[in-house]
Amino acid sequence: METPSVRHGYTTGAQGNRLHYLDYGGEGTTLICMHGVIGNAWNWKAVADGIRNQRRVVALDFRGYGESQWSAGHDYTTSDHVADLAAVIESLGEDSVDLMGSSWGALVAIEYAAENPDRVGQIVVVDVEASFAQSETDLFPRPTSHADHADVRTGLGFGFPNAPEEMLELTALTSFQPVDGGRLAPKHDPYFFERWPFRSDDHWERLDGLETPTLLVHAADSFVNFDVMAEMAGRMGNATLVEVKNSTHVIPVDNPDGLVEVLGSFL
Repeated sequence: METPSVRHGYTTGAQGNRLHYLDYGGEGTTLICMHGVIGNAWNWKAVADGIRNQRRVVALDFRGYGESQWSAGHDYTTSDHVADLAAVIESLGEDSVDLMGSSWGALVAIEYAAENPDRVGQIVVVDVEASFAQSETDLFPRPTSHADHADVRTGLGFGFPNAPEEMLELTALTSFQPVDGGRLAPKHDPYFFERWPFRSDDHWERLDGLETPTLLVHAADSFVNFDVMAEMAGRMGNATLVEVKNSTHVIPVDNPDGLVEVLGSFL
């Protein structure tokens, strides 16, 4: 599969950890995109293709994901990712950026913007709630490995029923790696099969008075509650809520065209 106009970048994170990002190129303000708990930087490829005429798109692999270094001490809180994001912004030499996050990545965007309002122009919050009823260990079951590429593709097809063929194939190729026994495993620290640290987050107070122009995007077929996202928008000082039809939770993979469409006027 060809992935033109993409440059790999590396920098050092807040704890000396190596971080990887993809620079998709484009025109205008740098927009840093951040994935969710089972994603990586490649999740944003189709979205980046659709908005390059409006933004330079940079997508981050969080620590513990993709080509970024794992944390020996399992330092994977949202605040840890925020510290890494700050390091990436400094390494890019940017005084101000826009931020877009899907799920956990959206919480990172909110926290960074609340702490650094003068360094963020706009935020896009994709399908997340500001707090959670579930515990860090209350996870849905998913296989720790797959027999082969075809098995990976079958699983992704169930998870992303609306996704374009190109995104399914790209996700299969970039989100799974060879492991012992000749199998393919998700390309992240196995710790995330046991615990999702963001489930302990509560970002409601951060929303109060956050004046950064924000677009909240809900996926119509997601488990995320639309009414909760509407309350989030109401708590923020300058926020708009929209919904993308025909998409499950990870909109950048499942319906990237729908996300690009709602981003157009906001960006």
